[in-house]
Amino acid sequence: MKVLKTITLSLAMVLGIASCAPEGPGQYFFLNDYNYHYNYERMSEVFGPQTGKDPAIGQAILIYIFEHPMDWLEPMLEKHFEMAEQYDIPIIVELDPITFWDGTPELWNWFDPSKPGYKDSNRENVEWYDWGSENAIKIGWLNWGSQCRLKPMANLYAPEYQAAVKDRMGRLIDMTYDWYKSLPRNKKYLLGGIKLTGELGFGINNWYYPDGNDLYGKPRSEDPQYGLSYEESEMPFRGVGPMGYASLTYSGIKTEGEITADDIYRLEWEYSKFIADLAQDRGFPREMLFSHSGGWHQDLAATIQSNTCPSWSFYWHEAMDPTTTEQYTKYLPTSDAPYWALSEWNIGYQDYDNWYKALETCFSLPGCRFISVFNRGSVIRDDGTEIEGAVKALIDYQNKLN
Repeated sequence: MKVLKTITLSLAMVLGIASCAPEGPGQYFFLNDYNYHYNYERMSEVFGPQTGKDPAIGQAILIYIFEHPMDWLEPMLEKHFEMAEQYDIPIIVELDPITFWDGTPELWNWFDPSKPGYKDSNRENVEWYDWGSENAIKIGWLNWGSQCRLKPMANLYAPEYQAAVKDRMGRLIDMTYDWYKSLPRNKKYLLGGIKLTGELGFGINNWYYPDGNDLYGKPRSEDPQYGLSYEESEMPFRGVGPMGYASLTYSGIKTEGEITADDIYRLEWEYSKFIADLAQDRGFPREMLFSHSGGWHQDLAATIQSNTCPSWSFYWHEAMDPTTTEQYTKYLPTSDAPYWALSEWNIGYQDYDNWYKALETCFSLPGCRFISVFNRGSVIRDDGTEIEGAVKALIDYQNKLN
């Protein structure tokens, strides 16, 4: 009998958060990677087939639904399904409808007639830096280790944008369900779940610098570099440029006056609900559907939805012990979901002892369904070689419970 897992599930049942576990492993550990990387053969070599393992080790497939055309995305996802079966490696499908929409200029290009997709009405589909579409944004910024430029932030409530989200996300969810339904009962564990949002936090993974439109067409060396402020006092614009007027207008939350932090928090929650609702009545039970929010303070509440499970980002010391975080102490107790997850998790390049300790700490938390490590290279490098401490800790932890 798996002593630690038994204790974990018993605690979870006492708390009323593990009463409807799907068949298969109680927990998963996923290695996140580009959706065009197929790591199944190497993962099978390192960790072995995963039938009967708990936690099971698998691959997270992160799909930015507007980055490529559907005739690229659908065959890509189908190949993941085939390889998951072939190598007995489970997957989680992660759908991000906000970040990186380079592949759909017909939605955002309102400003450059020389580029594909141009139409003036697209100014309704992007964010504004003040009330009115005459203030439409041309450019955004992101920093995941170094600053880069993005296409303008989407107006999350524009009808044309939302219709595209419903179409693309719906098709990918339906594809996933059709595959799941086709699996024999003893293989259904190969789908660990679906994550329905990226790291949602409005103005965090696509922000606007003051007078940023003036920088369009200029060298990136002229861009400001100071980035976001994490101070709550800098809300609603996080210490950078104003944004959110389009989403607030189209959502009906506010159409004039000063934007407040509460306006942004409500905007995030309502959008997360819109995405969560898209997945309903498509065959998946709540315990397989996960919303995800990032950011800080009240941003973290967006993932608390009535029809999905919550998940959050945990990095560095927070990833070693989530019990010290607002996610765990303040927001998780407000959820009645059967599970929750650490959907972005990274402790960095740690030794064996720290890896093992982190795994033991996180997986022992009641209701924890999965960990998805962001930075596969901290476990298996791009060249296929292993990070010895991380791999050994994963194998030893898994073996202890099996």
